[in-house]
Amino acid sequence: MSGEEIGIMSPNGSRTGSPGSIGKERLGTPNSRKTVQWGGLTSRDTPSPVDPDTVEVLMTFEPDPADLALSSIPGHETFDPRRHRFSEEELKPQPIMKKARKIQVPEEQKDEKYWSRRYKNNEAAKRSRDARRLKENQISVRAAFLEKENALLRQEVVAVRQELSHYRAVLSRYQAQHGAL
Repeated sequence: MSGEEIGIMSPNGSRTGSPGSIGKERLGTPNSRKTVQWGGLTSRDTPSPVDPDTVEVLMTFEPDPADLALSSIPGHETFDPRRHRFSEEELKPQPIMKKARKIQVPEEQKDEKYWSRRYKNNEAAKRSRDARRLKENQISVRAAFLEKENALLRQEVVAVRQELSHYRAVLSRYQAQHGAL
């Protein structure tokens, strides 16, 4: 492994396991029906399902401060890629709009009303471009966080599967010697 600390935080903030410590820690969350000591199982009850949104993966993720600045609205809270969740609507691809053909306005029709409208439209276009750029920056920082988290979770799944196969082998050897449980 890469030396990263891998583990899962339960909703109450305690670690529920990591590849090197599984079997030594206590399984139990506020949602579980029975607390089970992994070292010596006292019950076959399984814990209640845990809300995936409350599980936090322990990992170091330090995005570039410039990326965070570009992903945050000035004067507001800094964008946190660990906590922010985009809605389905926000992540939908936007259709490509064909630009309307420019219509040249004759000089004699460019009065104060025309210039006022041009100014307002230019400001609205700038705000729209800035909002789009901000959203794209937020999505890219969040995607980088999720890719790193995904890689760590894949490493953890591999480690847990190896440990599971080890315990299955131990169990089958035990059953071969002493009979089925």
